[in-house]
Amino acid sequence: MKRGNAEIIMIVIVAMWGLSFSLTKPILNDIEIFNFMAIRFLMGGGLLSILLFLIGYRKITREQWIGGTITGTVLFFAFTFHTIGLKYTTVAKNAFIVGTSVVFVPFIVTCIRKQKQPPLIWVGTCLAIIGLALVTLEGHQGNINFGDLMTLIGSIILAYYIILVEEYVKKYDAKVIAAIQIVIVGFLSLIESLMIETPTIHLSSEAWSRMLFLGIVCTALTYLSANIAQKYIPATNIVLIYTLEPIFATLFGWIFLSEMIGLQAVIGSVVIVIGVGMPNMGMCMKKIARRIQAE
Repeated sequence: MKRGNAEIIMIVIVAMWGLSFSLTKPILNDIEIFNFMAIRFLMGGGLLSILLFLIGYRKITREQWIGGTITGTVLFFAFTFHTIGLKYTTVAKNAFIVGTSVVFVPFIVTCIRKQKQPPLIWVGTCLAIIGLALVTLEGHQGNINFGDLMTLIGSIILAYYIILVEEYVKKYDAKVIAAIQIVIVGFLSLIESLMIETPTIHLSSEAWSRMLFLGIVCTALTYLSANIAQKYIPATNIVLIYTLEPIFATLFGWIFLSEMIGLQAVIGSVVIVIGVGMPNMGMCMKKIARRIQAE
């Protein structure tokens, strides 16, 4: 797979995650957080495991189990904090703070891995944050609350998850890693739900239709595709694509919920797109310079 194709796949995935904001918020009014996560991820993980078994994946190595378990556990904590945050803050603020993981990924890579990042990565990161603020924080959003802090913690953990996935999918089969990590999130959520909640599956038909879409499309298919795509895209670049998520969330809100899109959100979307494209612009400039030198 070429990097350009992988980036297109990631944009489609992020679009589905953008849609998931509007699907998740109403469900959380009728079901506890870990109960919701258990149903969503066990549904997605079970489906993905069955599909892999049917196409011939019958043996899983010890290294794949370790990789999937580690990334799944980290994803569980990231998703937990994000979901708690979504329950106690607005969709707009939640989407913005989730997007701030774009800052933490290059910072972690630089400080922990000692990998110096190109200047255009930092420029793109700054533009993405500015664009995120314009898209998601239009109007009065209130002061920082408990939900905002929970979401911020989840964003830091998500940044580490993205870096871990990049490491493991380059070593082992990305499809197997994806299946294991989704199942791990589901089981950890189920355990937590049994410990502190009253598990229930009494949802309306509309809620179940939302849950099925979240489990099959926004979980099984997206995380599988994301793991495969991340083999070809550096973590510092892929996290920039993540910042497109609130754009899609706003767009789907306009299409399905008749929500208005202001000029500020449009400007922010343009700024985000420019920020996401910055690293690729740098690559194109280097290729052009090499061709000129070769001639």
